[in-house]
Amino acid sequence: MKTLLNLLCCCLTIFCGSVQASIVLGGTRIIYPSNKSEVQIGLKNKDPHTRYLVQSWISYPDDAKAPFIITPPVYKLQENRQTLLHVIFTGDKKSLPADRESLFLANVKSVSALSPELKEKNTLQFAMKTRLKLFWRPAQLKETDALSAYEKITFHRQGDTLIAINPTPFYVSFGELALGGKSVPVKETKTTPGAISMMIAPYSKQNFALPKAANGEVTWTAINDFGAQTPQRKQAL
Repeated sequence: MKTLLNLLCCCLTIFCGSVQASIVLGGTRIIYPSNKSEVQIGLKNKDPHTRYLVQSWISYPDDAKAPFIITPPVYKLQENRQTLLHVIFTGDKKSLPADRESLFLANVKSVSALSPELKEKNTLQFAMKTRLKLFWRPAQLKETDALSAYEKITFHRQGDTLIAINPTPFYVSFGELALGGKSVPVKETKTTPGAISMMIAPYSKQNFALPKAANGEVTWTAINDFGAQTPQRKQAL
């Protein structure tokens, strides 16, 4: 029985992975300048044989409804086709901070269409959900400053805790973070995915648990606006 369960788990993992790889978003994050009426992100179905029904919406990190709409909110993506999702802010711009970025999440859920031979049979389908960070960026904040924000992060140590300080108005998402060559472990919970816990908000501090016996200088990279990893930075503690 244990062997059968392990085999089933492997099959499900492979199936989910293949589904997830079929629907591809044209980016790893969305930057929404506050002076734009909308922003767009590409959505592509790489599967030449299967259609997908795709549902998209914007939320706060705690899953509460956010003041955005995505059009189309539900879309039938044909085999080997692509489309554009239009993200539109519908709230009061004055309700968001004008001196720093605000964070939202773009949610994209997809489920494959059943083939005709399976429609009359009992089947188990999985809906795959992808979440992208959406950064609302006040128009007065410059892109050049956003790209260099990670260089301004400073660190200090307090026992087994590494404290990162962000003096900039931008969110900084770490690509790599290590002390003395030992990677800082990614903290992930049901409510806080690792991509959120490895990020530091504007004008704030973030604590990271250090690996045992980690000593030396801090090294880090960040993920920039284009989803690329920045050059590495170093700081002695």
